This record gives sequence, C-alpha cells and structure tokens, in this order.
Amino acid sequence: MVNVTEKLKDAKEKINSLDFDAHWYRRVFHSFGASFLLYYLLPDVDWINILKLWVPPLIIVFVVILEILRLRGKISSNHFFGLRMYEKKRIGSYVFFAIAIVILLRFFPQQIAIPCILCATLGDPVIGEIRKRFSNNYVYIFGFFICMYFFIITWFKSDFLLIIIVSIVGGFGAIVGETKKFWWLDDDFMIQMIPACLLLIIWISIPYLGLSYPGEIIYPSIFPW
Repeated sequence: MVNVTEKLKDAKEKINSLDFDAHWYRRVFHSFGASFLLYYLLPDVDWINILKLWVPPLIIVFVVILEILRLRGKISSNHFFGLRMYEKKRIGSYVFFAIAIVILLRFFPQQIAIPCILCATLGDPVIGEIRKRFSNNYVYIFGFFICMYFFIITWFKSDFLLIIIVSIVGGFGAIVGETKKFWWLDDDFMIQMIPACLLLIIWISIPYLGLSYPGEIIYPSIFPW
C-alpha cells in the first residue's frame, strides 16, 4: 500500500512538473513572436522584397498542413509540446497566432501591426500571469493599461489627440480580444485582429479629422545582407 501511495505521489509530481514546463514553454513561445518585427528591418532591395512577399504565406501553408495532419491523426499530438487539453481536437492556438501576425505584417500599416503584435507576444503572457494570481477585474484593468502602453509608444510621434484615441481604442480592442473566448476562434488571433480592425477605421479617418499620420518607427537596415 505504501509503495502504491509513493508511486501515485511520484506520478503527480511528474505531471505537475510537466504542466509547469509546458506553461512556461507557451509563455516563451508567445514572447518569441515579437522577433517577427525584424521583418521591418529587412533591407528594401528587390530579392529580399520577394522573400518578404512569399516566405510568410509559405510558412503559414506549412503550419496549416502540419495541423491538418495532426488533427487527422497522421502526426501524433505528442510531438507538439505545450498543447492544452482542449487543443487536442481543435486547431492549435499557434496557428491562429501565426496567421494573425502574417496578416498584420502583409496588409496593415506598420503603425497598426507593431502594437497589435506586441499585445499578443508580450501583453498576453503578462495578462495570463495576472489571471493566475488575481481576479478577472484586475485582468481587465491591468490588461487594458498594458496593451494601451504598446499603442502609446508606437504612436508617440502623432498628435496628442490621436495618441489618446488610438491608445484607448487599441487597448480596449486588445483586452476584449484576449478575454472573449470562443472554441472555434482563439484569443491569440482576436487580441491582434480586433484592435487592428478598429485602428484601421481610425487610420482611414485621420485626414478627415484634420490630423496627420504618424511616422514609421522601424526602418529597413542599410545593409543588404
């Protein structure tokens, strides 16, 4: 009986250890996504522009094919470390995460894409840790200000009124995207795309508001590697 109890205790410790490792793996994976902003540092030369045009969509195609194979049982989910239990039978959050980033990089102005990507890559992990320790009220409040910060630092060269509007709308959109849960659409997608769509409306309206567009904050490298 003692041996059985000890074995159960050891098994529980191993499971807890694995859960802990998977938890921090997901956090690191999220944060690593900020490195995709290097996209804007790539030199503005013809052959690199061709790569910028085709490589991101090809990566998405590759990821989607792997995901289809996983969901059909052709590839074991055990090879995808860090999957949550509910992701075993549905599209993994990393697919939504990657698709949103590629859409932002390819189709949205840099001034919109950068803060939205930072909300997902840096803001989401911090919000997740807040949720583990405090009530949802704190999640909404602190999450809003954390995401709001990313829009402020990206639009800091804009008119003051525009900074206020963008930071409030962007922060609100991001926190709604992060806290609203759907089985079929992951928050890793919504935390990026909801504020991006809201800011796109503002972006189009800027000339009609008598305001000026903000300048870019990341410029291509002068070295054509």
